[in-house]
Formats: sequence, structure tokens, C-alpha cells
Amino acid sequence: MSVAARVSAFAAVALVGGVGTVYAPVPTFTAVAVLFALGLWAFAGSRQPSPAGPKISEGARIKPRSTQVTRLVSGYLLLFWLGLIAPLLAYSPRGPSSVGGSEGSLTNQVLITTFGLVGALFLPAAFRRFNGAFQWLLALWILYLCWAAASLIWSTSPTLTVRNLVAFVMVSVGCFGLGVGFYGNLPNGRDLFLRHVFWASVLSALVILLPLPFRFQQYDLLDPTQRLDIGGNFSAYVTRPIMASLLILVATPILGVRRWMRSDWFWVAVLVLPLLALKSRGPIVWGMLALGIFYLFYRTSIQDRVLQAGVLFMIGVGTYIYYAENVLQTILGPLVPILTRGNPEAAANLTGRVPLWQALIDQVLQHPWLGAGFAAFWSPSNVAQLGSSAVLGRASAHNGYLEELLNTGVVGLTILLAFCLGTLTVALRRARRGDPLGWLVFLFVVFYLMLNLTNALTQEYFQPPFVLILMALGLMASGPATDPPRVAESPP
Repeated sequence: MSVAARVSAFAAVALVGGVGTVYAPVPTFTAVAVLFALGLWAFAGSRQPSPAGPKISEGARIKPRSTQVTRLVSGYLLLFWLGLIAPLLAYSPRGPSSVGGSEGSLTNQVLITTFGLVGALFLPAAFRRFNGAFQWLLALWILYLCWAAASLIWSTSPTLTVRNLVAFVMVSVGCFGLGVGFYGNLPNGRDLFLRHVFWASVLSALVILLPLPFRFQQYDLLDPTQRLDIGGNFSAYVTRPIMASLLILVATPILGVRRWMRSDWFWVAVLVLPLLALKSRGPIVWGMLALGIFYLFYRTSIQDRVLQAGVLFMIGVGTYIYYAENVLQTILGPLVPILTRGNPEAAANLTGRVPLWQALIDQVLQHPWLGAGFAAFWSPSNVAQLGSSAVLGRASAHNGYLEELLNTGVVGLTILLAFCLGTLTVALRRARRGDPLGWLVFLFVVFYLMLNLTNALTQEYFQPPFVLILMALGLMASGPATDPPRVAESPP
């Protein structure tokens, strides 16, 4: 069909729709929207394959190579992750928030120390393979750690500052050594890295799902007001790793480096069930938005832009018509108790985040440039001195950017954002040159930045989304931009 014919057909549909919505808004718009969507799909289906995500032939497929070092490191990472998630099996009731929480436990400190030491074993190989084009990003991260160390001079809690700074250094060394020196030194390193992330998220899901049948008498999961309100840092070790893995499962077929398989539907179900049981809202919303931003940047052909603009226009008009006719309320009404966990008033102020942020802004203004010291603001003595009901009992600002201002001030936040934005720039540059890992790093960073809107991850030294960024960035820095992507038949 010629372009003129397509334009005429769309014009006719638009005319019929414009007349019909006057007399029967909802049914007419629904019918026209379906035809419009089919037309957009047909138009976009005629596009040529995107050069950013090349397809790999059967002969170019590289199977994972097993060596003694690979088996030992993989075994260590398995034990390391099991050590982090094992406490969640107890399903212990959630207690009041405490500074340091599970990260301050002796077990976690030992695990983080071993993580840094294992990564240090690969530092010689990492320095040999490190791409000089990434030196300025490394310098920005070192500058951030140096500023954190300098904050010890004015820290309100030197003990917390030293403990968290040492942990951050160990995690950074571990990520750099493993990302550049271990994964980057293997011909199938990218595939192995994604496989490790995937199976770690599956283990996290099983930690929630396996004990669940023995707790049915305790939790009514069909009740929108109830969720698995268990203790432990399940957000860090279950929800966020699972969302990262789901993003990888969806993004890799889009990039053309992995084929979507029927078994992927099973794994998606396994990963989604814990999110439903925990009724996690923020990571799901931010993950979907991050995936949408990734798609907008990745799909840049004229056909894709027409499809994107058409879908956004159709959603906008549809939302207005359905809302004006009270259809939207009828459709989404049953979902409101689930989305609000049966408490719309608490959801309106983001479960207490809004009054908390209002109280903390005054604290930021007291030390705007330097902050209270790296990871020092939430020390028990400092929180007790505040005397604010909105702050008492809290151990986090529930906003990473506000958290960074409280602890390291404007200077620390500026350095951290410069590192994140620099990573986005480098990742996009590599992605435009044909490196699919660049797109994954871009997706991870966007997801991390969005998570910090309602969660404070910037001052927590082992947050899987940020660990993935550091490792993937190191893996990307271990070779030239022309490295061919790897294809996996099974999930990553």
C-alpha cells in the first residue's frame, strides 16, 4: 500500500472518529483506537532492522567456557548471595527501623569483606584490560570516595562514617576487580555475568516462594490490605534484583542479543509472584518507566517515532474520554485497594514520605554544602536531637538525593550525579557504536536514578542495582567498543 493510501485511510478513520465521539464517545473511540493501533503496528512493522542490535548467526554463538577459576568464582558468588538472602527464609516479623539495619550485621560485614578481597585478586588483570576511555569515570568515583573520607573531619558520627566508607571501598574494589578482571577476561564474560544476575534473582524469588505455603494461615494474599510484611532487607535482596532481572529478560530480546523462548514465560511468572506477594509498588513503577525510556532512546527510526507518537496521542485522548465518561473509574476501581494496600490516605502522602521530606529539608539547610558526614546523619544521637515526630523511628530519607544532601551536602550530590550522568553518556556512546551492553548499562542507570526518587540507595554500600552498574561498567571498560555481543539460547 502506498504512503498516500495509508494517509487517506488514517484521515478517514480520524474523520469518522471525530464525528462518532460526539454521539457515542466510548464505543466509537474504542473501535477507532483499535483500528488506529493496527495501522500503527502495520506501519512500524515495515521498518528495517536496527543497526544498534545486530542479529548473530548460529556460528557466532559462544557457549560458556568452564575453567577452574570460573567455577571457583561462580561458587563463591553463589555462597555470597546465599549468605545475604538466607536470613529472609525465617519470615521474621518486621521490627522498627534501625540505623545500619541488616547491613551493619557481623555476617554482612564479613561477606562484604570477602567480596572486596576476591575482587582484589583480579586487580592486576583488571588494570591490564582497563580501557583508558573510562579513566575519567573512574576518577569521578574515586573523587566521590575521597569526599566521603574527607567528611570524617566534620562527621557527627565518625564510627558510622568509617564503617560505611570502608564497606564502600571494599564493594568498589570487588566490582572493579570482578567486572574488569574476571568477567572482562572471559570470552563469554558478558553472557556469564547476565546468567549470574538471572540465577541470583531466581534464588531471591525462591526464598520468598518456598516458605510461603507454610504461611498461608498467617497471610491472606488475596486481601489487598495484606502483604508479606517480613523483616530483613527484602527490598534490596529480593525486589530490586528481581526487577533488574526482569528488565534484562525484556531488554535482551529487544536488543537482538537473545531470543525470547517459551520457557521465559515460566521464569517471568517465578519472578513476578514474589513481587505480588510483597505488593512492591515503587520498583515495579520505576522499572516500567525505565524500560519505556530505554525503548524511546533505542528505537529511533522514523517508523518507530511515528508509532511512539501515535501511541502516546491515543493514550492521552483515551484517558480523557474514559475519565470524562467515568469509565476509567469503573475499570480501575477494583485496583485502587491493591495499589494503595487498602489505605488511600497513606498512599496520598507516599506512606509518610511527604511529611518526612518536609521535615528533612530544614535539616539540609543547616549544612547545605558539607552535610552531616558520610552515612552519619541517621546516627541514633543525631536523630534523637532532632525531636521531630516525622523523623523519629526512621533510618532513611526514602529519597536518595535528599539522603545524599543530608550526609555529603551539595558537593557530594554533585559528584555522584556527575558520575551517574557521565555513565549514561558513555553507555549511550558505546550503544550507538553497536555495543548492546551499553544499552543495558543505560537501562540500569535510569532504573537506579528512578529508584532513588522514593528510596535512599545512594548511602547504602551494597545495593544490587548500583553493584550491577559498577560491574557492567567495568565489563564494558574491559574491551573495545567493537566486541561482538554474545547470544544465549536460555535465559541470561
